[in-house]
Amino acid sequence: MSTTTPESLVSRLWWLNLLRGVLAIALGLVAILWPGVTVQAFFTVFGVFSLIDGIVALGTGIFFRGTSWGWILFEGIAGILLGLLAIARPQTLAAVIVIFLAMWALVVGLFQVALAIQLRSTGQRSWLWVLISGAITALLGLYFLVNPDPGAAFLAVTVGVFMLAAGAVMVFGAVQLRRNRDELLQLLS
Repeated sequence: MSTTTPESLVSRLWWLNLLRGVLAIALGLVAILWPGVTVQAFFTVFGVFSLIDGIVALGTGIFFRGTSWGWILFEGIAGILLGLLAIARPQTLAAVIVIFLAMWALVVGLFQVALAIQLRSTGQRSWLWVLISGAITALLGLYFLVNPDPGAAFLAVTVGVFMLAAGAVMVFGAVQLRRNRDELLQLLS
């Protein structure tokens, strides 16, 4: 039986965090530079997961008939169908999700415009900012509703930017962990 010393723990922690950060940065760059490939890969992986999950749920519903087994069968069939769609046509599934998000943005934006009008009538100073926010949100929703493919690419790029930032933070943390190794060892002792 091996025991982990604080020294070995710190030695492992810094490079594992560095590796995570570098991988996040690499994935972020791929998402930003090739958003179409990123969307397709993500939904293909999602499709494989959904297919496997659906098969397991279907098997559970068939072999373990009990309370709500019909719902489990339905869940399994839906998961299999969604998985097959995502594997066969990942861009279509991405477009459907973007359309739902676009409809949500359109509705939220229109409600914000209505709120801005109400705020203006009551003399609130913030009405203009709410109006601008609502108009931009509604226009983006309308644009992505009409053009879902750029919306999927936009989501991929947004995730890529987040991953770049998260990766940079992880790399910085790993460097700091290595640089301040002695201080950390004193805290762990």
